Amino acid sequence: MGSGGLLQQLVEAVVVGNGAAAESLAAGALAEGAGAYQIIEEALIPAMNIVSGKYDRKEYYLPQMLISSDAFYAAFNKVKGGLSSEQAKGKGKVVIGVVEGDIHDIGKNLVKTVLEANGFICVDMGRDVPIEDYLDAVAEQTPDLLMLSTLMTPTMLSMKRTLDGLVEDGLRDSVMVAVGGGPISEEFRKKIGADFYGDNEKMALAWANETVNGKVA
Repeated sequence: MGSGGLLQQLVEAVVVGNGAAAESLAAGALAEGAGAYQIIEEALIPAMNIVSGKYDRKEYYLPQMLISSDAFYAAFNKVKGGLSSEQAKGKGKVVIGVVEGDIHDIGKNLVKTVLEANGFICVDMGRDVPIEDYLDAVAEQTPDLLMLSTLMTPTMLSMKRTLDGLVEDGLRDSVMVAVGGGPISEEFRKKIGADFYGDNEKMALAWANETVNGKVA
């Protein structure tokens, strides 16, 4: 069949959320001589773009989006070891997580998937992450971006405290900070001194691309 046919099948497997097929097809494409970066660029990113479009048109809802995300990672994890050291560095590094006191991570997972599908390296902190852990991650990982999420009004204060902690530790100027989630607004973003607010994964990706490109420039 050749790698071209396998890549098209891989796109379809990710779109329908067939993780086992996606992993097998990714392995097959590697065996046929496709490079890891080629598989990501020609199959995995286009697949997630299709999924994102279906989500926007309400043809897919969160369950379907997450199933496709799982299939994406099944394939991505199969091929990422073949990336060159330069490619493995990605466009930029992102520390991402849900703030302390909140366990809702669907939005965070969607953003992470789209970012990784588009070449960013994500350090996933998980959910209900203590403020000190974010500060340590920024100091140790030296990311380009820090993305904080919450779906609960009471935990919005954790975002402010995280920003305050970055200032106190002398880290604020080293990282651009994005906030998002159900109760977050542009007004709140300005109030706590974050750099960006977005209410969906496409906005987060656009900002990440613009910010990293700006740094490169």
